[in-house]
Amino acid sequence: MLQKGTILAGRYEILEHIGSGGMADVYKARCHKLNRYVAIKVLRREYCDNESFVRKFTVEAQSTAGLIHPNIVNIYDAGNEEGIHYIVMELAEGMTLKRYIRRYGRLSARETVDFAIQIASGLQAAHEHHIIHRDIKPQNILVSDSGTIKVTDFGIARAATGDDTISSSAMGSVRYLSPEQARGGYADERSDIYSLGITIYEMATGKVPFDGENTVAIALMHLRDEITPPRCYFPDIPSSLEKIILKCTMKQPEQRYQSAAELILDLQKVFLSPDGNYVYVDPLVDDSPTIQRNTEDIEKIRKSLTGTERKRNVEEKKSQVEEEGEEEEDYKDDASMNPKLEKLILVITIAFGVLVACIVFYLVGNSLHLFRTSSNKGTTQAAVETTTEAPKEATTESKPEDTKYTKMPNLIGLTKNAAEDEMKALGLKADFAYEDGSSSADSDLIVKKQQYNKDDAVAIGSTVKITLGKKDSADATTTAEKVEVPAMVNYTEKKAEKELTKAGLKVKKAYATSDTVKEGYVIKQSPKGGTIVNKGFAVTITISKGVGKTTVPSLIGVSQSVAERELNQVGLKLGTVSYDYSGEVGVGDVISQGIESGTSVDKGTKVSVVLSLGEQESYRYEGSVNIEEQPFDEGASGSIKLVLKQDSWESTIYSKSSVSNDDFPLNITFEGDREGGGTVIMYVNGKQYNTYSVNLSAISD
Repeated sequence: MLQKGTILAGRYEILEHIGSGGMADVYKARCHKLNRYVAIKVLRREYCDNESFVRKFTVEAQSTAGLIHPNIVNIYDAGNEEGIHYIVMELAEGMTLKRYIRRYGRLSARETVDFAIQIASGLQAAHEHHIIHRDIKPQNILVSDSGTIKVTDFGIARAATGDDTISSSAMGSVRYLSPEQARGGYADERSDIYSLGITIYEMATGKVPFDGENTVAIALMHLRDEITPPRCYFPDIPSSLEKIILKCTMKQPEQRYQSAAELILDLQKVFLSPDGNYVYVDPLVDDSPTIQRNTEDIEKIRKSLTGTERKRNVEEKKSQVEEEGEEEEDYKDDASMNPKLEKLILVITIAFGVLVACIVFYLVGNSLHLFRTSSNKGTTQAAVETTTEAPKEATTESKPEDTKYTKMPNLIGLTKNAAEDEMKALGLKADFAYEDGSSSADSDLIVKKQQYNKDDAVAIGSTVKITLGKKDSADATTTAEKVEVPAMVNYTEKKAEKELTKAGLKVKKAYATSDTVKEGYVIKQSPKGGTIVNKGFAVTITISKGVGKTTVPSLIGVSQSVAERELNQVGLKLGTVSYDYSGEVGVGDVISQGIESGTSVDKGTKVSVVLSLGEQESYRYEGSVNIEEQPFDEGASGSIKLVLKQDSWESTIYSKSSVSNDDFPLNITFEGDREGGGTVIMYVNGKQYNTYSVNLSAISD
């Protein structure tokens, strides 16, 4: 390790050690020539005599020397001084993305997209210079306090020309490794996009899609296992973001995004169209025969990960640890996977496929009414009610995972306008037809038939066929029982319930938080006011529970920007910012917070913080007085007292009961209340004798 104060190249002064990697240490330094702080990566001395390590270290500087981009850590200089190989880089303050995820948990969709766009922008710049990173992972991505992303560590990058990207050993961290890198094949821009897809997956879910006991097992997962869609863990992830992740991580490079620019364009649309179908992803189901990896294939992959590279660099692997204290990669020399385990996995996969096929067959048959008879009509209807995701008919073109359903209302006996209003309230469209002898010119037509029965599950947005006909005598009673739903939005719960009951309607209640509607008032209703329905129809009113509650996080010891971000993540705001001195907390970090952590408060509440000004310097105020005059007669003695007075503050600085002229002159040094002037009053035998002006100076402790 380099000592503090070491000077490299006559200009870079080492200030402190700030990190370590598998083959290098990183220091904070000051460039005296340009008067700026920089980061210096220094190859460890045990590797300086190894040509392979020196060449790999030099590649990092050469790979990014020409890259100037706000999302890439810039390289300023490189050199070799007395056997010390070093690279001078931009000093990027902040933490690694890996540490950021571990500290804050899974990122919000908005933050995930923001970070992903920045990383992709850095990769786009590198790819335009024909540089493939080949080791994209959260440990190689820095997050500054301002939220700016910096891609770093191009230590295994290669220029994408000729066969330069073909490696006999799979480089990079195996959890983020593309399938082609795992098998030791050709790596290009699309390999970086795969690794970025795994990184986005981890940001959105807080976990990596593939993990196992050793590198060989994980590499095989990349080659043959499908990724579990992120929304299976967290349904709040936008479906468009999920599709982007799945497209980035397709097994075949030609099925992924072909450039970082394409990826950025889709990421920018996520919040413009969260459920949009603008991302095409090849189906995850592969109808081709399953390829069983034999022992030879597994051994080949194992060697590509641990063989030649391990024998040549065994010392490197022993010291290779993840940045910021991440767990070590397991390079144990495994033989092969248990054949019985592989056979069991295959059997389970086939059984699951058969089960899915049976469910699909049942749903299709149910939607075509193949299973419905007069005797089991009630049973089939009950099945629909309990299986909310099993539609009988979906006339929209949306994919099943994007489709939402509603129950078909009973429209029989309603007028055309009333039926159309009720359909619109549920998100359905009406396609009107007419019985023989009636037409759209008739004003007294009512619904005689509807395509689906009451309570059938119908995809929202579907068009439903409705048949209108003339009223007969039997319908007269029905139409007489129609009522208009009153508008209840912004009414109190009690008042709304009373009015609906008075109108001959039933009331269903739901509750939800609201930032705009006061607690106890109606936020919305279904169907909406003015809709004509049967008397006794159940109207659902949603009542405000007020602003939602959240828990105040601990902010002690973090910077103002981090405190504000942590508050925003839980729906709170940063309140008043004040300052005070503290020797325990660094300058600019939070000393205390206005609301104690763990307290439950309303969302939107402001939390004030006090920031540290650092340790306050301590002073004492010192002065002196010299009294030469002798206050006593010859041979006499008495008491002497000296009192220091500064404004309204005073203090006794000398007191003695038996003093003679032989004790003079008196030289007294004393401490006061403040810097500046003061007065010393001398009392002889209890009576004021004289006063002396003094001046006190501030002296640092």
